[in-house]
Amino acid sequence: MSEPDVLVVGGGPAGVAAAIELAQLGLTVTLAEQGSRLGGAIHRQYVGQGESPLAIPGRHRRHWQGLALGLANAGERIRVMVEAVFLGVDGDSRFLLDDRRAGKVIGLSPKAVVLAVGAIERIVPRPGWELPGVTTAGGMQLQLKETGEAPTGAILIAGNGPLPLALGAQLAAAGNPPLAILERGEPWRAALRHPAAAVAGLRSPAHVAEAAGYALRLARAGVPYRSGWSVTAIEALRQGLLVSCQHVSGRTMQHRVAHLALHDGLATNSSGLPAPVVDGVAIVRAGDCREVLGADAAISDGLRAARTIARQLCPAAPQRELARDFERELAAARRMQRSIQTLCRAADWPIAPDTVVCRCEGLRRSDLDSLQGASSAREIRLLGRFGMGACQGRSCLASVKAITAEAGASFDITVADPVVQRWPLRPVSVVALAAFSDV
Repeated sequence: MSEPDVLVVGGGPAGVAAAIELAQLGLTVTLAEQGSRLGGAIHRQYVGQGESPLAIPGRHRRHWQGLALGLANAGERIRVMVEAVFLGVDGDSRFLLDDRRAGKVIGLSPKAVVLAVGAIERIVPRPGWELPGVTTAGGMQLQLKETGEAPTGAILIAGNGPLPLALGAQLAAAGNPPLAILERGEPWRAALRHPAAAVAGLRSPAHVAEAAGYALRLARAGVPYRSGWSVTAIEALRQGLLVSCQHVSGRTMQHRVAHLALHDGLATNSSGLPAPVVDGVAIVRAGDCREVLGADAAISDGLRAARTIARQLCPAAPQRELARDFERELAAARRMQRSIQTLCRAADWPIAPDTVVCRCEGLRRSDLDSLQGASSAREIRLLGRFGMGACQGRSCLASVKAITAEAGASFDITVADPVVQRWPLRPVSVVALAAFSDV
């Protein structure tokens, strides 16, 4: 294996699009994906035999077929590594991958890097969200896409934005429709208050058609869509969960379910990622880890990232003309995301002292409140272990930031140690580290 011109981390639409474009511009690429197959979250591949039993929106299917064809045509210019986890940058400026198929960590020294590691699913902590049976809507959707089978037992979906709607329709198509979909916001009322946002959303026929298809599927399955409702607490029963919910009007209700899927939006996945330049190596972010704009725009953003790198590595080479205006596509996606955020906006609630904030370490808000005098991210991590678990703060970062801000402190882990590049970003075995080798 020789050193690539460019390392692309992330095998979703942004990473694959960037790799193909770079290869077409004459550069060699190593495309590293931590999963067992390329596709990312939106194009998660079915692991069973034959075609997936789940219905996939036509445009998403066509997009992935086009990317798969581009990969095949690129040939040896793109080396695909699956089950390869990006660990960070070491003291010698080598970009480290945990090659789990080979059982060792390898170090690469590319001329440039594209980071396309996707988004983080945001969950606002509430009592009981750490219990077995509670998952994220995105996590349940990935399971559904991989296995083609819905979880057994009663399911409740609660959250904010379009993902719960999509998951509900997919569960219905798989034969186990949810009891209900609870939307924290009030989109219909918001549309009356903000007609410009509603009109902006209607300017994307593809997204409108997809949402209408989901709504039709849910209506046929008799699944109620209730706006203005939030999950306030979850309790474990001998069998299943008791989920307490509250409406913005103050009304309450409870559901007995086997599974609860929560979703409070998406955020850029930037935790622990290296700076834009490391010892002269340009690092460009693409897709939802740069800006959450959705699967369609991720392809355009991957092209943008590839062109940015190509201009730096081979400025004298002629640049191909793109048949599509990807900057205009990004602007349209940005407009659509602003519309969704306006129509589904909902205020977060106070986090109670006994609520678990850090699921990795089992830490509660009271544990954070007890760190009196800890005013920096370094102190909070070392004394309280917040952000020190397996996820390295990805899940609890937003909540800990909000709580510490109330006390006048800061929890910005990106500046905890501005000089030292922290790695590994993900757990790695000692055996794999001991087998380390350069390319």
